[in-house]
Amino acid sequence: MESLETLVKRHFKEFPDFQYYGAFAEFISAIESYHQDLHTGVSLDCCNSLLQSICKTIITQIDSRVEVKTLNKGAKSETNNLICEAAKLLQKNDDVYERDFISKLSQIGKHINELRNARGDLSHGKHIPKELLNDQDLSRLLREITESLSRYLISSFFSFALEKKSKEDFEIKENRIGYEDNPEFNDLLDEEYPLDNKLLYSQALYELYYEDYEIRLQTFLDEQALLDEQ
Repeated sequence: MESLETLVKRHFKEFPDFQYYGAFAEFISAIESYHQDLHTGVSLDCCNSLLQSICKTIITQIDSRVEVKTLNKGAKSETNNLICEAAKLLQKNDDVYERDFISKLSQIGKHINELRNARGDLSHGKHIPKELLNDQDLSRLLREITESLSRYLISSFFSFALEKKSKEDFEIKENRIGYEDNPEFNDLLDEEYPLDNKLLYSQALYELYYEDYEIRLQTFLDEQALLDEQ
């Protein structure tokens, strides 16, 4: 699961908490060195858990109204439903093609969950000799499918979150008072707090401590309004 590890490492600065999934992927990859019959069942359990965890994180981070406990019980806790809900929140276009794609993704989750229930070794302990023989090729295929699906979900979430933040930052800047809009106030600050270097106090206050600048500007405007009334 090297590509998944690489993805979360590349976005460490913006999403440090997602390093958890890089470690999770690394653990699943390490399972391949275990006993042949054991690692397949353990791998299935881990793949299913990884998908569930990623989806729960995406759902709760995008929709703050959803409580985690509601995703841990009943039909909502099933892998296919978690994938379906997460993918719906991430979809860019509400068209029949994208909805059909989401439906197909959820079916993959359903089959992984069913295989895990039948052959998993962690959540459902199995007696030996096992009734079903584990298949290394099938196990490898499921790990690769899980890696691709996990990478798609996380990458889509990163794009969604970064785009949302960019819009919010733009809106904040749009609502800001312009520095050049109040030259009289700026001159007053610069005269009151002269700086030795070329940097102006008013500009430094505006750039570094905008809220303080806004409060002092409002006080200045209020005082000016009182003077005008007199």
